[in-house]
Amino acid sequence: MATLELQGRILYLCDDPALLDAQLAGRRLRRHEAGTLRDDVSTDEITPVPILTHYDDTLGRFPYTGFEVGGTRPIGPDALRNGGFSVTVAGKRYGKGSSREHSPTAEKLAGIRLVIAESFERIYRQNADNIGLFTSTDFGLIERIEAGGAIDIEELMAGRDSLAAAILRSGGLLRFGRRYMTDIRVADAADDERPRTLLEKILARHALDTELTSARPEPGDGAFVRADWRFIHEYYTNMCAHMLHSTFGEPPALHDPGSIVVFEDHTSYVGESPAHLRGGLVPNVVAMCHAQREFVAAYGLRSHRTLTEACCRCRRSATVPASARCSSSAARSSARWAPTNARR
Repeated sequence: MATLELQGRILYLCDDPALLDAQLAGRRLRRHEAGTLRDDVSTDEITPVPILTHYDDTLGRFPYTGFEVGGTRPIGPDALRNGGFSVTVAGKRYGKGSSREHSPTAEKLAGIRLVIAESFERIYRQNADNIGLFTSTDFGLIERIEAGGAIDIEELMAGRDSLAAAILRSGGLLRFGRRYMTDIRVADAADDERPRTLLEKILARHALDTELTSARPEPGDGAFVRADWRFIHEYYTNMCAHMLHSTFGEPPALHDPGSIVVFEDHTSYVGESPAHLRGGLVPNVVAMCHAQREFVAAYGLRSHRTLTEACCRCRRSATVPASARCSSSAARSSARWAPTNARR
């Protein structure tokens, strides 16, 4: 029987700043002492925008640094690691907002193994599943965890669909793929003649049979389909590369690299953003863009950048060092800033 060992402390995301400060200072709270839990903890509170340029183990320094309670943000960098927390407990609609994979990734890298909340936003929970971070709405687990007991993995599968459960048992989507998706077959055309919507026709044409999933799923089942094109942009490429290299070693063999399109379009004018300039974020953005370009070059992928940069490249090439270019506007700023987010 596989169990989840939770040797660390529980962090209650409560709405009392004093109780939150006490936990960070080392006090172990019981559930009845924590009081009211914060609802609507957003992904922007878990991983605020300024830290999204981090993409490796550094992310583990920053979860909840945007968490607000009583008009303050009491959780600073390294607070979770220094506090030895392994479980987070919160209220309703946990993980609302932007569907950023950085949030569960930062939690797991900080040592969190399980998040318990009254309810979760769907995309956050799927992202957590995909990296092997356990989630549960069963508050009955808390007393057992407080007493130091291990939790049977199968208890955490209660109410989850079979595909989500299999991904979690495997330790995340990448390990699931390595175990169960080495034999993927394009499904035969459906032989019934019932009317279909356009969406159903597209999905049927791209449906895949795998060891654990059918190309003809029933309502509520999980399934896999073949993508004609796969795209990614600079805020995610490097985190995905880090996960790939950590799981499969370097360099992994990418399936059908010709169908992968890489975009550098979210940071085109970051050098003209007062918030980025004021916060000293431009160097990290530049380093993030450079890391994506290195990944593109290493794997021979197709990359698209802004038309503005294409027009300006020849004009600035003589004055802006190649190591300090991101996009047209960011490059002008990066000439004054030294990149600080070196990959580890």
